[in-house]
Amino acid sequence: MFQQGGYRTGGFGKFHATPMQQPLPENFNYLGFDESIPTEDPKLGPWLDWIEREHPEHYDKALAVSWQMPYCNEYGPDKRDIRPAMLKAKEKYLNARREASDWALMYTSPLPKELHQTTYITDISLSFMQRHLKDHSDKPFMTFVSYVDPHDPYDPPEPYDTMFDPADMPDPLPSAEPDNGCRILDESRDFNGFRAISDNKAAIRKLRALYHGSIRFIDDQVSRIVKFLEENNQLDNTIIVFTTDHGDMMGDHRLITKGVKHYDKSIRCPLIVSGAGISKGITDRLTSSLDFFPTLCDLAGLDCTLPLEGKSFVKSCSSDNADDGWDVVTVQAPPDVNKKTIYSIITADGWRFSIYDEDRQGEMFNLRDDPDEQKNLYNDSAWTQKRLELSELHTRAYMQYSYTQQYRNLPTQNGRKCIVSSNLGKLKPTC
Repeated sequence: MFQQGGYRTGGFGKFHATPMQQPLPENFNYLGFDESIPTEDPKLGPWLDWIEREHPEHYDKALAVSWQMPYCNEYGPDKRDIRPAMLKAKEKYLNARREASDWALMYTSPLPKELHQTTYITDISLSFMQRHLKDHSDKPFMTFVSYVDPHDPYDPPEPYDTMFDPADMPDPLPSAEPDNGCRILDESRDFNGFRAISDNKAAIRKLRALYHGSIRFIDDQVSRIVKFLEENNQLDNTIIVFTTDHGDMMGDHRLITKGVKHYDKSIRCPLIVSGAGISKGITDRLTSSLDFFPTLCDLAGLDCTLPLEGKSFVKSCSSDNADDGWDVVTVQAPPDVNKKTIYSIITADGWRFSIYDEDRQGEMFNLRDDPDEQKNLYNDSAWTQKRLELSELHTRAYMQYSYTQQYRNLPTQNGRKCIVSSNLGKLKPTC
């Protein structure tokens, strides 16, 4: 949409448009980018190749922090088997750090910050913007800058690994119901052996300090981008939207990372919008990731004629009294390794209602009275009416979601687009 609207477009970093078990494509220009360089969680591909080419003295360290994926036996255009070198590098630079840690996924990165993937993503993004202002100053630009961190493993480079004192970190929230028999959550605690430290408050505080270090690292990189815009007189002519794709449990409820855990720490994402025409303030508007597409089109003045599932939140950015949010949003991660999924809704009046698809158990939290989600009201007889109300709302929300998926699969008729309406659970395509 931006490219067709006259913008020069660049995308750099984590796209997550290719399964990680497959080699990264050279670029994602087919998605509408004039320039793009991907680098994902496994770190294989452009970043690793850049280290090998430009900083060969640090190549073994880069190999050590890269993930061993199925295609490592035929890596790159010359189909090299990099597995033996990767194992040696991990033995030399990583294994001792893991063994010295309370948990194998928390340690200091062996790479200097100047060569870290986070810095690399910023560097190539700034390069695109610099060249744009030099060679294409007659056109507006849109840059997608997507960092992998903060993410597991929790491994910021120096000096970010010691910027935060574990003693200053809050203790994790206790599990609401440690013995509630929910197999999905119980098995989630086994993620890479996390269960072994799930009750170790000192270890969790250390993990949180490292995570905060990675966040500060990101902050410093975003600061570089803001400074570039300011020095090139573009800051007042640019909208910056900052968000993430998920949170992290950080030991709360004896859980770690993301995914099937729908506690607030995992599913609440930062959202900051800044720039010309954006009012200062905070809104409690219930917002979904589907809302970014129409919002960005509105901010850029693009006439979007495509079917939209989201709602623009531009009014919330310009008015303190805007009421253009959702009454309810759905939350669903792909099934976990055991093919299990949690389906959740969050309501504008502050409730989370979740159903586990295998066990048919559930959770019901009043997020306003119980923001730490310590009291599950799902089986509380005093809240039976509320449970029925939210259960019906939950069912309607996921029926609508199901309709949307079926709509996407409907063929066009005579070259015309089809719109789907529903009545008593039946799909009615109208062309």
